[in-house]
Amino acid sequence: MNPTPTQIANKIELFTGIEIFEDTRRKPVIELRSLLIYLLREKLGMRWLNIALFFKSRGKPLHHATLIYSNRQYKMYKKTNSHLKEIEKLFSFKFNLTYDEIDRIHYLENKCNNYEKKLEEPLIQLISKIPQDIYDETYERLHTIVNSKE
Repeated sequence: MNPTPTQIANKIELFTGIEIFEDTRRKPVIELRSLLIYLLREKLGMRWLNIALFFKSRGKPLHHATLIYSNRQYKMYKKTNSHLKEIEKLFSFKFNLTYDEIDRIHYLENKCNNYEKKLEEPLIQLISKIPQDIYDETYERLHTIVNSKE
C-alpha cells in the first residue's frame, strides 16, 4: 500500500533533519518541499487543491501556482542535488489508485448508501409493489396529484 502524504513528509523530515514546513526560503528546505510536492503529485496523483490543503494543514499555506512551479523545478533540483535522488528512492508506490480515485470511490459509496436509505422510505416501498398492469394508470393519477399541488 502507498504511504500517506503525512508519512512521506515525516519520513523526509526524519531522514534529513529539516523541517520542510518551516516558513523559510533556504535552498535545502525549498528543494525538500519540491520533492514532497513531486511525490504527492506524480506518485500519489493528488490534485493541486488537495496538496495545497495538506500544506495548509501543516502550517505552510501555498498557492496552487507555487505548487506547480515547485513541481516543475524538482527536475532541476534533482540534477544538481544527488541527495534528493537518494531520498526519492526511500519511497515505493505499489498500486495504481490515486488519492483522487480513492476519494471518488468513497464519494460513490456514500451516494449508493444514501440511495439505499431512500429505497427504504414507505412511499417508495408502496410504489414498488404496484402491479405492472396498472402501472400507467397509477402514474397518471400520481402525476395529476403532483400537478394539482403546483
